[in-house]
Amino acid sequence: MQRDMSNIMPPERSPRVIFLGMQGNFSLPSLHALLKQNIEVCAVVVPAPQVPGRESLAIRRQERPRLSRSVLPLLDASIVELAWRQNIPVWEVQHLSDVGTISTLAACEADAICVACFSHRIPPAILELPRFGCLNVHPSLLPTNHGPVPLFWTFREGDEQTGITIHLMDEGIDSGDILAQEPVHVPDGISYAQLEARCAVRGGELLARTVWDLYRGLARRVPQEETKSSYHPFPAADDFVVHVSEWSARHVYNFICGVVHWGGPVKVDVGGERFQVRGATSYSHMNTKNTIEETGHTLWVQCRKGWVRVVTTPHG
Repeated sequence: MQRDMSNIMPPERSPRVIFLGMQGNFSLPSLHALLKQNIEVCAVVVPAPQVPGRESLAIRRQERPRLSRSVLPLLDASIVELAWRQNIPVWEVQHLSDVGTISTLAACEADAICVACFSHRIPPAILELPRFGCLNVHPSLLPTNHGPVPLFWTFREGDEQTGITIHLMDEGIDSGDILAQEPVHVPDGISYAQLEARCAVRGGELLARTVWDLYRGLARRVPQEETKSSYHPFPAADDFVVHVSEWSARHVYNFICGVVHWGGPVKVDVGGERFQVRGATSYSHMNTKNTIEETGHTLWVQCRKGWVRVVTTPHG
């Protein structure tokens, strides 16, 4: 559904949005940024918890705990805690396509829906509710790295740069028109959690700015180039195996530092022998004659280019 955004005069009130997110670390900075930029968040929507043996309602309002304000945490650890502090209603949703869910969200009369990490597929009936559509925060420079965990593939592919994209959502997977993008550098040795945090903060700032641009008629839609598109699913066990003869030492070092505490287990394959690793401590661009040197649980492993020093598990 195409929307003409070039001739919309800025109204007097602030933009009004519904926010869809989860309790993880990626969603919170976006909600913070929206509120900081005086954007009215009329509802926060989170996935309903799965309770074995009990059927969940399609949507229900989450009750705030009966605690005094002083008992609540001083720092908001989740979007739900931040919503409670700001007196924003929180809705738990099980079925987005249910008529009850659609009517509940429609009653908010939001200008836009903002999404920052949400586990449910959003149906067309929800995508078409707000006049400006649904905006998603995606941690890659689309159209590269479509899919659920693009940062894993940033490490897997040895990229020195990733980024944040704010795009309009359609029925595809991360395939809607791009509204804004910013690159994010990937320094040596950064972990998945650290890179995700950087992307989350930058993504929140970019999201809030984009909402205001839409509201003021300043945003421009850029269709994604299908010829440059790439998609990756959730990684399988083999995706955590590093064949050192195919990668540079820098690539091996950054992959291990990036994902060893995120998923795994991570293993290095050296001439057909596999070692499970729990970290990488350094790398060198220099090559020597030997393939592997072992000291206790520390290995210097020769790669396609250079050496990397890894720490194996005690049973490795």
